[in-house]
Amino acid sequence: MKVVNRIFLCSTLVSLLAGTSLLSHAEEDFGRLFSRPQERKNLDYLRKNQPLKTIKPEAAEMDSMVEPAPIVLPEPIKLQGYVKRSDGQKSTLWINDQAVQEDSVVDDVNIGKLTGRGKNNGEGLDVKIPANGKQLRLKAGQVYEPETNQIKELKTVEKEKQIYLEETGAIGEEQYLP
Repeated sequence: MKVVNRIFLCSTLVSLLAGTSLLSHAEEDFGRLFSRPQERKNLDYLRKNQPLKTIKPEAAEMDSMVEPAPIVLPEPIKLQGYVKRSDGQKSTLWINDQAVQEDSVVDDVNIGKLTGRGKNNGEGLDVKIPANGKQLRLKAGQVYEPETNQIKELKTVEKEKQIYLEETGAIGEEQYLP
């Protein structure tokens, strides 16, 4: 046991002495990154005589940053129905009381293709609104309202409109403008 203690003590002393000699040697050499004075002098000269680089924004970038284009949302989009052709040609769709073909543009809205997704999901129409980048899927009898970002059933919207007209007393009355 005494031999083991002596070996341990000797190895500890040797490692401590080696560590202190390395530290004293490192402190002498530690200084600047470039130890040669000529290299340091050259870098100092380059730093002092280099002109400052300034970045000036272009006039075109300033105009685009000042006035962002306002987003104009389209009117509500109503898919009232469709006729799907059996020969694979473009189907006819009734959107906002207009008959249109698939893959067309109506009232600043891109009309896609009439497709079916799954057995329970039924057929629907892919619609893209470029003003806000929104993509959605409408089924026959649905209305998309961009202001509220909601898809509603057309029957519900028509019923709400009818109730509102009855409450205001405007239904069934002819209004004449003087």
